[in-house]
Amino acid sequence: MRILISTIATAAHFYPVVPFAWALRCAGHDVRVACEPGFTATVAATGLPAVAVGQDVDLRTFWKDVPLDLASGDEHLRVRMNRSMVMFTGIAAAAAGDLIDFARAWRPDAVVFEARGYAGLVAAHAVGVPAVRHTWGIDTNYVRRDFDRPYVEELCAKFGLTGVDPLGDLTLTPCPPGLAGDDDVNRVFLRYVPFNGPGVQPPWAAGTPALPRVCVTWGHMFSQITDNLHPINLAVEGLRDLPVEVVAAIAPGQRGLLPGDLPPNVRVAESVPLNLLLPSCSAVLNGGGAGTLMTALTAGVPMIIVPSHTDEPEYAERMSAAGAAVHLDYRGLDAGTFRTATEKTLAAPSFKEGAARLAAENAALPSPADLAAGLGKVLAQAGRG
Repeated sequence: MRILISTIATAAHFYPVVPFAWALRCAGHDVRVACEPGFTATVAATGLPAVAVGQDVDLRTFWKDVPLDLASGDEHLRVRMNRSMVMFTGIAAAAAGDLIDFARAWRPDAVVFEARGYAGLVAAHAVGVPAVRHTWGIDTNYVRRDFDRPYVEELCAKFGLTGVDPLGDLTLTPCPPGLAGDDDVNRVFLRYVPFNGPGVQPPWAAGTPALPRVCVTWGHMFSQITDNLHPINLAVEGLRDLPVEVVAAIAPGQRGLLPGDLPPNVRVAESVPLNLLLPSCSAVLNGGGAGTLMTALTAGVPMIIVPSHTDEPEYAERMSAAGAAVHLDYRGLDAGTFRTATEKTLAAPSFKEGAARLAAENAALPSPADLAAGLGKVLAQAGRG
C-alpha cells in the first residue's frame, strides 16, 4: 500500500510517528512524508522520503504577543488553545493545496497525519481515502474536539469540504490504555517506541552514575516559541546544592539560552537522543511535551512536569494521577519549587513504582511492526475509503 504521512515542521510532532513509518516500510509499504520545505532535511535524516508542500512558517509569529504568565489557569489555557488552533490551521491552509495535488498524483491508500497535521486530514478527504490520526502519545485532542471543530471547519471550507471530524476516521494511540481516558474515539492502541532523532550515546550515559542523575529538558518547541529556556535555568539553580548529577539535555542551537557559568554538578548534553539518556536517570524535570513524557514513560523514570502549553496540563494531570509524576504550576515557579519537587520525587518509592507500572503496560501493547503487518485490517476499521 501507499501511505502518505503529514506533519508540521517540528520534531516534537513528527518524531513520534517515525517508528510506525519505518514499520510500514519494513512491511513492504511505500511511504512519503509531506512537510514544509525547510523541514525536509529533518525528515530525510530519519531515512524516510520527504515531499515539500506549502511554505515555511516561523512559529514564533503566532506567539510573540501571548504572555506565559496570565491571571488565571483558565485564562492561560483558553488563550493558548485559541492561538494554537490559529497556528495549526494556518500552517495547514498554506500546505493543503500542494498536498492535495500530490495526493491526486501519487494516489495513496491512506493518509496518516500527526495529531495537528491538519493538511493531511484535508487531503485525505479531498481524495477520498481514510484519514488516520497518529497521536504523539497520550491523546488529549478528543477532549478538545468541540473547541477545535470550528477552526477545522473553517480550514476545510477553504477547500470545499464539510462534515470533517477533527479526529479523522481512525486514531492510532501509542500509549497505555489506562492513560487514554474514557471516550468514543475509533481507536487502536500500540506500543510507544521512542525516536528522539539521530545521535550518539556518550559513554557516561551508558553506566550507572555515582549520584542520582536528574535530567532537565524542555524539548524542541518551547524555545522555538519563546526564544528562551527559562525553566531549565531555574531548575539548574534550584538543584545546584543537591547531591545529584544534573544533565541539561538540549536540542541543537539551544546552548546559548543556558547560563554561561553552570554549577559544577551540571552536565550539558546537546543533541543526545533522550532514549539513550533517560534509562540512566532517577528523575526527569520537563515541560510536559509528549516526546519527553513518553520517552520517560517507556524507561520507567519518574517525572516532575511543569506544563505551559495547550495539551501539557492534561498530560501532567494524567501522569500525576497514575502516580508517576509531580505536577507543578508554571505560574509563580521558582528555583526552590524545583528543588523541593525533586527531593520529593527521589525520596518516595511510589513514583518509581508508578512509572514502572506504566512502562510495563506500554511494553505489553502491540508494536508498530504488528500494526504495519496487518495494515489492511487496521485501515478497514477506519470505515471509509
